[in-house]
Amino acid sequence: MTRIDEPVLVTTAGKSPREEQRERQRRYLVTMAVRVVCFILAIVLFGIGQRFLAAFAVAGSLILPWVAVVAANAGPRRRVERPALYQRKPPEQLPPAS
Repeated sequence: MTRIDEPVLVTTAGKSPREEQRERQRRYLVTMAVRVVCFILAIVLFGIGQRFLAAFAVAGSLILPWVAVVAANAGPRRRVERPALYQRKPPEQLPPAS
């Protein structure tokens, strides 16, 4: 919410809801792709006898869905900064009485 006397700057506007949703979907898909790679890696490592490393890959494939959902449901990051070129003018004062 802005006050009436402060102008709204286009450079401080947030992303559109559609763009924000696309970014969240992309984040989810990348995380789930890493999960699939961990799962396949766990199968391969277990098959060649590397049970200790396979356990880490299984743990990753079990934890990553939770991480993907939490990251996808996270809201937009808030930006509170103002552009460096914007400086608020001081309020004008009346001249001294004569």
